[in-house]
Amino acid sequence: MNKKELLIGLIVLFGLFGFTTKSTNNSMSNDGYTVDEFYKKIGLDDGALDEDGNSIDFIFVETDLDQGKYEIELTDGPGDLYEIKGTNIFITFNGYFGYAGYGTECILKVNGGYYSSTVYKIE
Repeated sequence: MNKKELLIGLIVLFGLFGFTTKSTNNSMSNDGYTVDEFYKKIGLDDGALDEDGNSIDFIFVETDLDQGKYEIELTDGPGDLYEIKGTNIFITFNGYFGYAGYGTECILKVNGGYYSSTVYKIE
């Protein structure tokens, strides 16, 4: 095999490898967003009041999630909270996550402990 044939073979090999490893959709962003805390939304009985005497229907309490990797859809919640769509679980972030709107597809990796859970936007 001469140098020209070897060069063509390597170009074809690298070209095929590049096409087979390239993701065409649903790629995960490299920049993750560190979770500050998880909260569970708990509904209250009629007649519950806040400290100012205003009627309230629910509260948020800190909670933990099992370790693992989850496909989730985040939506904007009240204040600094983001809702995991279809659940009663909400998230706050250690930094700026941005606008989630009516749904942003993400991967949530829960590792346990403070600031060890991360959300990655699926692009």
